[in-house]
Amino acid sequence: MAEISTPTEYFTQIVPRQLTAALEGASDDVAGQPELTAVYEITGEGGGIYSLRAMGTRIEVLPQSLPEADMYTTMTIEDWRKGFASNGALDPFVDYICRNKVAVVKSLKGKVYLELERSDGSWQSATTFGGAAEPEVTLRMVADDYAAMMRGELNGQMAFLTGKLTFEGSLPLLMQVGALSA
Repeated sequence: MAEISTPTEYFTQIVPRQLTAALEGASDDVAGQPELTAVYEITGEGGGIYSLRAMGTRIEVLPQSLPEADMYTTMTIEDWRKGFASNGALDPFVDYICRNKVAVVKSLKGKVYLELERSDGSWQSATTFGGAAEPEVTLRMVADDYAAMMRGELNGQMAFLTGKLTFEGSLPLLMQVGALSA
């Protein structure tokens, strides 16, 4: 996949195309999920704030921040470039919709820090679910293991038991977040 030049291009063009393509032929239960909202704050020169709202098979990219978004993710422009602009994977927002995880996202309350080790260095993000800054949990993994876990190829409990996933913070929140990869 060609590298995407800006977060604006990614959120206004790529993410809507991803959702449309992913929902073609989707079952009624996937298309009939409740509304899901997300805000992405990309910090640094060239970044910005991007708000998304998905309702059924429709997606809106909004020009303002949503104060009560279901998920609010922050990352640097450098991490956005490493993690979103060039990897060709589904955006997490789209992935949660396609895998029928909207209810799980909407039930989460707390802040999840994600630290992934990649061949080109580390990648970090922070996502606040349900507008709640507490409890907090930090997940640490190798990026390839994390991707396998999110695709359902690596069980989260097995990743933890084998040391592929380490964490600090709230065990209950970690267990709730685990439902996103199930």
